[in-house]
This record gives sequence, structure tokens and C-alpha cells, in this order.
Amino acid sequence: MTQPLPKLERPSSLLDFVRMFPTDEHCAEYLFRVRHTNGFVCPRCSSKTGWPIAGRGVIECSNGHQISVQAGTVMHGSRQSLTTWFYAAYLMSTLTPGISALQFQKQLGIKRYETAFNILHKLRSSLVAHGRERLKGEVEVDECYIGGPEEEKRGRSRGKKSLVVMSVEIVRWLDTSGRKPGRHVTQYDIEGPPERQKRSQANDEPTLRKRAGRVRMTVIPDASAETLLAWIGSNIEKGAKIYTDGWKGYNGLEECGYNHIRTLQTHKGHKTGKWLPLAHLIVSNLKRWLTGTHKGAVKPKHLQAYLNEFTFRFNRRFWRGPAFLRALGLAVNVSDWPQYDTLYSGKWAHPYTESIPESTG
Repeated sequence: MTQPLPKLERPSSLLDFVRMFPTDEHCAEYLFRVRHTNGFVCPRCSSKTGWPIAGRGVIECSNGHQISVQAGTVMHGSRQSLTTWFYAAYLMSTLTPGISALQFQKQLGIKRYETAFNILHKLRSSLVAHGRERLKGEVEVDECYIGGPEEEKRGRSRGKKSLVVMSVEIVRWLDTSGRKPGRHVTQYDIEGPPERQKRSQANDEPTLRKRAGRVRMTVIPDASAETLLAWIGSNIEKGAKIYTDGWKGYNGLEECGYNHIRTLQTHKGHKTGKWLPLAHLIVSNLKRWLTGTHKGAVKPKHLQAYLNEFTFRFNRRFWRGPAFLRALGLAVNVSDWPQYDTLYSGKWAHPYTESIPESTG
């Protein structure tokens, strides 16, 4: 096993998945190839020669060291089969609505709900890749509250709700098909004044449209300028054009090196929420997902894990096949992962950022 391994095949459908991973042995072989893309190297003696021990998911090097393919991953020490873990990674990364722990337990016949819950949270804990590229170009930034309604709570006072800051890239593209906007396309998806839009559609001219690019979401303690500017500095490239509402917490973005476009929430008695259409659309999708798939039962201390999952799936919505391999690849070589007791005791915190915040001064 000294030669580089060939490019990995990726399941493009559930039938492909069943064909590729019918047994634990097939999963172990695939996991080995994910972890050793350039060939096997023993972590204990650096030997480049090793042989798999059939049925055990173990590689024995030329010096007699036995290395489990699950060692150092979120699957390490698990009593569940590799097939179960692979199903979890596949369903989480490719299903549009994701999957709840209760549904996962039922579909795979897992005896205890706590086991299914822990498997999914271990995978969620490794969905955040440290050092990923920051958002750039044009970006919408807004905050939202996640949680049930509370009386007498207005403005940025969160009460028992969780405050989330999010950002979304604006991707502009030229539509040369000449088709009219579908029923899911609002007037704000088409650039330019209505007169120009109608004229370009009537003459079959190219229409400039926009859609959501990459997304970032984080639970924050408050909406102060100190918190918001630090978060923006760690998630958005300097020089980007940032669109926000009129909240004073965004004061100072210009001094931080951004082109700040501010729009008041109300102007002359008219709502101006349409000026952050992509941000509002993403927040709406997030809330529907939490209410639909997870029945609104997400606890505040676990919310960041679900934001990580939503962000992971949304940013890979056009590449569902590679998303499984990406999820599995991110889930290996993990040195710290949650257990059921540490998840509920609060001793383990869900990761939420991928780069170190810069000074906002």
C-alpha cells in the first residue's frame, strides 16, 4: 500500500450508496482510502507498508503495529457499526430537509434515542472546517431570533430566545434564456427598475439576476457593535460591500475597511425589509427547517450545531454527491468530540467559527 490510491467514487443516489457500502468491510476500506489518500503511513513508526486484517477494520504495518481505521475519528470506540455511521453521514449531508435523531433512530432500527442523537451530534461537531475562505464581494448581514414568541419583548431584547447573526453572499448572474421569472422568483431577484425589467423580457434581452451564495451563521450573546464588528471581521473579507439595516451595532464598518450600505427598517411609514431579501429568505428557510424537520424542539445550547448543519448543507446544495465525502472527510482526525453526558452538562461547546476574529479598531 505504498502507491497513491485512485480517486474515490462518490455515491450519487441512495441506490449508489447501498451498492457501494453493503457491509462494514466495504465501509472500512472506503474510510481507509479517505484517511490515506496518498497511501498508508503508520502513525507510530512511519512505515509505508501495511496490510488490512479482514473483518476487523484494522491495518497492520510491517513492524507489527495495528491501527484501527476509526482511531482518532468521531467513530472511535463506538459500538455502532460503520454502516450505521456511513448512513448517518449520507442522510445528514444529502437529504434536503436533513434528518432528525428520532427519524434516524426509526429508519436504522437503533434501540436508544440517545445513541442516534449522539451519532448525529458527533457528525455535526466536525462540520466546521477551520480556516475556510471568508465571504467576499457583496454580502447581506442581519440578525434574527430563534425561539418561541415572548410577550413584551421588542427590539434587540432577546429574552429567552437565541440571537443569531447571519451573512449571505450576493451572486449576480446574467440570464440569457429569455424566460420570465417563475412563481418562486420575486421582483427583487431581478436587477434594475421595473421598466427596464419588462423591456428586457419583452425583447428577450439578457436579464441580470441575483441569488444567494455562501452563508455563515453564529449564535451571539448580544447585538452590540463590539460583538457584531468582531464577527464580521472574522467572517467577511476586508473591502467587501456590506448591506445592513439601520441598527447602530453596525456603526464603524467603514472604519474597519468595509463599504457599508445601510438601509433603515422603516422609511416614511413604509417597510424596507425588501432591501435585505436574501438574508430574510435564508432566515425564513432556517426557521421552517427547525420547525419542520426538528419540530421546533432544538434547545438553545444545541442551536449552534444545527446552524452548522444548515450552513454546511446550504453551501453545498448544488453538489449533493460530493457533500457526503466532504462530511465524512471532515469527520476524521478529530481530537475532541462530544459525548452524550458532556453535551447535556454543558462541558462541551459546539464549534461556531472558522477563523480568528481580527481587531475591529
